[in-house]
Amino acid sequence: MAPAPRVFTIPASTPFVPTLIRALIDGTLVPGFPATRDPLALAHATLYLPTRRACRLARDLFLDVTQERAAILPRIVAIGDVDEDEIAFAEAATGALAAEALALPPALGGLERRLLLARLVLRWAAQIAPDARGEAALVANNPASALALADDLARLMDDMTTRGVAWDRLDGLVPETLDRYWQLTLEFLQIARENWPKILAERGAIEPAARRDELIKAEAARLSAHADGPVIAAGSTGSMPATAELIAAIAKLTRGAVVLPGLDLALDAQSWEVIGGRGDGDARVAPAVEHPQFAMQALLRRIGIAREQVVALGTAGAHDRERYISEALRPAAATERWQRLAACDVPLPIERALETVAVIEAANAGEEALAIAISLREALETPHKTAALITPDRALARRVLAALERWKIAVDDSGGDALALLKHPLARLGAAEGAHARAIAALEKAVLRGPRPRPGIGGLAHALAAFRAELAKLRRGETSDLHPSDPRASVSATELDAAAALVARLRMALAPLDGLGSTPFAKFAELHRSVIAALSADATGAPVAFLGPDGVALDAAFEEIARRAADADFAVAPAEYADVFRTAISDRTVRERELRGARLRIYGPLEARLQSVDRVVVGGLVEGVWPPEMRSDPWLSRPMRHALGLDLPERRMSLSAHDFAQALGAHEVILAYPTKLAGAPTVISRFVQRLAAVAGEEHWNRSRARGTKYLAWARALDRPAEVKRIEKPAPKPPRAARPSALSVTDIENWLRDPYTIYAKHILKLRELDPIDLPPGAADRGIVIHAALSDFTKAFATGLPADPAGALIDIPLGERVFTLRARADRIERLAGGGYAILDYKTGQVPSEKQVRIGVSPQLTLEAAILRGGGFRDIPADASIAELVYVSLKGGDPAGDGVPIDFKDGDANVHADRALAKLKLVATRFEDEQQPYLPLVLSMWKSRYGTYDHLARVKEW
Repeated sequence: MAPAPRVFTIPASTPFVPTLIRALIDGTLVPGFPATRDPLALAHATLYLPTRRACRLARDLFLDVTQERAAILPRIVAIGDVDEDEIAFAEAATGALAAEALALPPALGGLERRLLLARLVLRWAAQIAPDARGEAALVANNPASALALADDLARLMDDMTTRGVAWDRLDGLVPETLDRYWQLTLEFLQIARENWPKILAERGAIEPAARRDELIKAEAARLSAHADGPVIAAGSTGSMPATAELIAAIAKLTRGAVVLPGLDLALDAQSWEVIGGRGDGDARVAPAVEHPQFAMQALLRRIGIAREQVVALGTAGAHDRERYISEALRPAAATERWQRLAACDVPLPIERALETVAVIEAANAGEEALAIAISLREALETPHKTAALITPDRALARRVLAALERWKIAVDDSGGDALALLKHPLARLGAAEGAHARAIAALEKAVLRGPRPRPGIGGLAHALAAFRAELAKLRRGETSDLHPSDPRASVSATELDAAAALVARLRMALAPLDGLGSTPFAKFAELHRSVIAALSADATGAPVAFLGPDGVALDAAFEEIARRAADADFAVAPAEYADVFRTAISDRTVRERELRGARLRIYGPLEARLQSVDRVVVGGLVEGVWPPEMRSDPWLSRPMRHALGLDLPERRMSLSAHDFAQALGAHEVILAYPTKLAGAPTVISRFVQRLAAVAGEEHWNRSRARGTKYLAWARALDRPAEVKRIEKPAPKPPRAARPSALSVTDIENWLRDPYTIYAKHILKLRELDPIDLPPGAADRGIVIHAALSDFTKAFATGLPADPAGALIDIPLGERVFTLRARADRIERLAGGGYAILDYKTGQVPSEKQVRIGVSPQLTLEAAILRGGGFRDIPADASIAELVYVSLKGGDPAGDGVPIDFKDGDANVHADRALAKLKLVATRFEDEQQPYLPLVLSMWKSRYGTYDHLARVKEW
């Protein structure tokens, strides 16, 4: 007679791995196997755990549980779970497996499989003739899209293999009843059904999921026939059929045992049956596939054991928190039983369940991360206390790590980062680091700031040569496109030589990519790698881009492309390569080495399984994260998946719910979520909403109150004890440093914002253009002014060579102040007077602004003209008209806007403007006169260039 299955569970409130090890050693799991005295006894046991991280933890904890007595550890193997790409058996090649398993062909996995599937997708897409409705746009039309679609196809194929769904089941789907898009995808699946087995046969390989399942089945057969030592499967829910088969085989072994993680023993029997689809009187209802216990209930049925026969380890009964979680997460079809709680028919110790639970309701993601970091930091105040953040949100994890960095705290981050997100700041092109940085700075200042140069290295070289020529003209005193006040005019010849050498090295490094057409992906990647090596070479020639964890991962990605893509016959054009490469490496993750002994850890839900810490922070508790967003299958619709017997997207919610419930088993729990993300309101996780609903407003508000201290600390962390408003800056430079010459365009700033003159002409600070500056209003104005100037010079007769350049000197005692101007256009009218025109592509100043002197450009130009400052125009000439020409484009291209003064004519206002300027210039000759910012702020219509230096917002 076969022995009864031995099935146990360890509640979420009990440390899983230590409890498991103690139960193995003291003989609780397998009667007659006490390993307390024999150091060799454990060597006969085999322990299956769900993840490799759990295996490492078990090896470490065996020493703690055995109190450091010498012992040979059992065989500890990762059985895998639904989120693993494959299930590895460390001893698969020892000869212990069945012969047919050892003879299995290799798996066709990884990048080669993805590229072969992408090639199929592209060929299929090319055969679809577009019609009036444009169906061709519904499928992949470039290699990167095809590769992404191939990834979805690979997942579908794995899913069909895992669930035992044969390809011929597709014949049962009726294309005529489907939408046109699903008809197209079904058509392709039939093509893949015919061609993919041939591709596998050509390569002598099988599907990865099929090979994994065969190995698991072979291991189950080996255990059933030959296992003599204790065999324990622990921590797995058996969510995959092959895994469930192995676990069931272990449960039925004479010396086998199964230990489930957090089996719900508190849920009433009727609700337990609802999870599996049985209602009252064995009536069939929809299974609760999203329930955290769904997989384990199915596993118990496969094993052939009732829930009541499962033995709990490490506790005498259900913990208060576990009863509360069981109630909150009960099946939706059984939530009417919550009414009993309100009626107090069923006492639930909510107060005790929540007494060490806090809720952080943050305003945004940044505040959430800082509050979480503070809660983790607080845990370190207690000696030997451990804490962990559990979240699927890697952006949140990175924010928390950054916040903890202010205290220089070591954190073991298990999640890692996607390789495609990493950037390397190590491009050196064979130069010493300092010299390379100086060359980049020179190239940036001379060429990259401002409008974008022409494409390619040739464009950089042309732009640098053109800049060098204009700078040489300027320094020789010739007419140049480079203005003397341009900050780029300070670039030295040595710096330009370094920039030119940098461009030459860039040209050489990028030469392998020149002139490429459509190229096999493997060859393109090989050239790409050589370019990265050249770009990142240090002074010794070593490619530093391939150093460190991210560099090693990048190098490994290139190696896989070279090894796997060569036979895939997958060609890409240069314009497509970047997207294809990013997609190809998007599944790779860079992980730092595990930090043993760290008291703070960051886990993803998968890595957190079976881990135990004193305080758990569950972060990012919003819909789309906990649980994750339900991802649609681009190949099969929901009805099609259901008809084939495949899992619906909600099935993943069950795993997420189980991870959430297990995380809540820690002694101290902090639940955190933001109310807004990227400025948009969030929806709180359904799991949290259920907890709040069952707890009731009073109890839940107490938990929220416990979380407010972390929010208060986060908000106060960078808040100064006292906010002192600074005084308005009032610099008083010596007279010798004060400018003795300004242009009329500077005078308006001098009147409105003297600090601008201080920063620009005394501190010699010039604003640099942004890199890759798109053409704006200023560029439009420059082009229009230049065009009008060229037109005037080409078609006007009798004008002097430089009719517009002018100046006037104003005596100021010991010094002379020079006012410079360059008028856009001066016209001599028939009556003998002169009209001064100023072209405006932006806002035209009002008559009031000109009259009261805050926009004095035209009136000062008129004063210069009246003083004889313009060549060939006599002194005391009369000003007949001051005109702004508003250039808007269109038809007409511009409008003349004469200034119609309310009192006096242009000559009167020219004299007034000059007199006012003399007063201002005289005042600023006094060394006690400060250069104050924004003295006429009521006229400021934009943020000034130097306002941040004047710290305007602080006063």
